[in-house]
Amino acid sequence: MTSHRSGPPAICIFDADCGICQSSVRLAGRLGARVDFIGFQAFDFANAPEDLTLERAQSEVVLLAPSGKVFGGAAAVAQILRTSRVAPLGAILDSRLMLPAANVVYSWVARNRSRLPQACGVSPAMESDKGVKVRNTASHE
Repeated sequence: MTSHRSGPPAICIFDADCGICQSSVRLAGRLGARVDFIGFQAFDFANAPEDLTLERAQSEVVLLAPSGKVFGGAAAVAQILRTSRVAPLGAILDSRLMLPAANVVYSWVARNRSRLPQACGVSPAMESDKGVKVRNTASHE
């Protein structure tokens, strides 16, 4: 996936019931990520690519690139960052040296996300945020 800003945005499917996930979506918006976010609770999996399943979206963040390629976990985060004002950070995270370590950290956070919000000072997802499609405020020029 490239960091240029032409064409349709990628779609990120995340857990709208997760406070950490909601905070991450807000951060991506502040960074100008060119991604549309939707909770897996509201996403229609019927017409999704084979490797984009409800089970996968329940266990990790998933990014559907405009090309149809599906990224999950730390690779999805890297691709989101590549569309933002901190695109070089996304490229570094996506490198052969960093991505394996990022996957380990991401997997641990994902497994423990229900216990982490209070420890990290992140408020749980608000009822009004759950399952709602969030169109990023970044320019879609």
